[in-house]
Amino acid sequence: MKKEYQFRYAVMLLIAMAWGCGSSDNKEKVEVDVADIPGARNITEQMDAHAKRQAERKEKGDTLAMPYTTLQTYLPDISGYQKDGGPEGSQMNVPGMGSWSQVSQRFSNGDKQIEVNIFDYNGSVNAFTGATALYSMGISQEDDQKKSQTSDMGVNGVAAYETVYKTEPRAELILIVMDRFMIQLESDGSSDIELLKNAARNMKLEDLAGR
Repeated sequence: MKKEYQFRYAVMLLIAMAWGCGSSDNKEKVEVDVADIPGARNITEQMDAHAKRQAERKEKGDTLAMPYTTLQTYLPDISGYQKDGGPEGSQMNVPGMGSWSQVSQRFSNGDKQIEVNIFDYNGSVNAFTGATALYSMGISQEDDQKKSQTSDMGVNGVAAYETVYKTEPRAELILIVMDRFMIQLESDGSSDIELLKNAARNMKLEDLAGR
């Protein structure tokens, strides 16, 4: 737990320093400092790209998250697994604060379970910018409990981060799609990360990236 806390603290520090690049008073100094930190400059590049995409969406009037009923159509079928009940979903619009929607679906195969969650935070992107940027940094981590690293899904605009646990049959895959959608796939009873990757590829990622 202590190692994990230290790792997260380091990531948060990198993000905080990258955010400082937006200050005109110390821009030159921050650029010099960030250049010496592996991965930190990539954060600023990701945030610049995020700001550009956000501006383009605003120009088109695309500022709200899609209805959760539409988001449900992107949930996958998983080979060898049965749906455990129907999909769940919700959405919220808060004037002046933003909008978001989310859906989830559980799957089972005997004593193995998979849960898939999709979040559309199109109306609340600023709240997620720092968190989603780190998944594109190329960060890797390994300890006695798990191994985490970035993963290439082969789709433009899709960043992925995978975690395989060593002490329990469990795996997790997180995808960030065009700074708008966050997809989380988590298995319990199996540490087969390729199973989660194949499920993710069946989620019409290209369509989501094009929205």
